[in-house]
Amino acid sequence: MVDRLLRPIKARVLARASARLASPLTRIGPLPLTLLALAVGLAAAAAAALGAFAAALLLWLFNRLLDGLDGEVARALGAASDRGAYLDLLADLVVYAAVPLGAAAGATGLLGTEPLVSNSWTWPLAALLLASFYVNLGSFSVLAALLEKRGVGAAERGDPTSMIMPAGLIEGAETVLLLALMLALPAQLPLWFALTAALVGITAAQRCAWAARNLPGPG
Repeated sequence: MVDRLLRPIKARVLARASARLASPLTRIGPLPLTLLALAVGLAAAAAAALGAFAAALLLWLFNRLLDGLDGEVARALGAASDRGAYLDLLADLVVYAAVPLGAAAGATGLLGTEPLVSNSWTWPLAALLLASFYVNLGSFSVLAALLEKRGVGAAERGDPTSMIMPAGLIEGAETVLLLALMLALPAQLPLWFALTAALVGITAAQRCAWAARNLPGPG
């Protein structure tokens, strides 16, 4: 919902760090940052599964910082590419699935930690959350491909991202916040799962409605 507004702010905040990483002295490219972000995100999921929620929260926020840096470094180096964008999105999807599952494992005591919530609600709601992610992924990825096919994609609109999608209720910033709440307040995990699934479902419906209005077809 606010990603487009936050994007230039993020670029300014990360400008100094990305310039330093892209400088001839360090010359750290975007791919190592993407892979490091993936490793840190999986570490956040593992920490949550072991009940170390404070560490998981810090690792999750560090993952998001690295995820923001890789794109800025790519642009600073003039190395932005479709392959890099693809790997970055794929890494994000892995982490977005792993962190809620890790939180569910830790909060229900699956690995022997003290349970904070009931199994009977948490795991069905975790499945609902992942299902909502799955549907939302289809709602925006297929739509983005069709917009690129029609010549009204990211490049034509001057968007710095590799693919464009209509704005929705839940985008990157809101996802960061909601997953942070899951890790910060794991005793309320079923609530966060249910709320996030509902909001993501609304977002998918918004994009379906946008497609129905804007894509040609019968009916």
